[in-house]
Amino acid sequence: MKGECSNKYLQYLKFLVKGSERLASNISNVNSLGTYDIKIFSDNILIAQKVADGKLSNQIISMVNLAGSIQLNALVQFGFLSRGGMSIGELSIDSTVVWGKGLIDAYKIENSLANYPRIILSNQLINAYDSCTQKELNLYAFIKEDFDCLWFVDFLMAAPNITLIPQISERLRAIVDPYHKESDKLKQKINWLIAHFNVYCRKYKDRGYEEYAIPYVK
Repeated sequence: MKGECSNKYLQYLKFLVKGSERLASNISNVNSLGTYDIKIFSDNILIAQKVADGKLSNQIISMVNLAGSIQLNALVQFGFLSRGGMSIGELSIDSTVVWGKGLIDAYKIENSLANYPRIILSNQLINAYDSCTQKELNLYAFIKEDFDCLWFVDFLMAAPNITLIPQISERLRAIVDPYHKESDKLKQKINWLIAHFNVYCRKYKDRGYEEYAIPYVK
């Protein structure tokens, strides 16, 4: 925001959201994105949708798909690493005000729990999905439980874009190099993403993707 290219990066953010919306809407025939509100402030993207009776499970999966698409596109197209939080709760949003516990919960998750380039789902959101009596898709096919027992959006599955492994590898290699000079804390963050990505490189080694695995930053 302070640089000479500030407006360019703002346009990137706008393009990223619109492009990801189109991608997410094509992921499944149960997509329930419908109408939602979106705000971009600083380098944050806020997305909110009103819960619809009888459609909550599909709405949750649709928002996970959208979040995964944004995260993947941010990485592949612009080399941006992103993290976030998803929750469910009261929220008031209009052209001038964003207010409510739902926003606070999502912010706390992003700020205190995400830590790595991952989008964390709150326990309330997981429990809300589990409580749904009608489920057309399995949420757990799009999210993954991490080493700290937190569930995060698995962007390679939520998008889904396994065929983009070569492009992701190329982007990550370009991003990783400067981290060799960074602090151990930052190295842990990038190594988390490398570990997550390498799992899929090895999982699909029958397609020749194992060669795209990336060495850890030391």
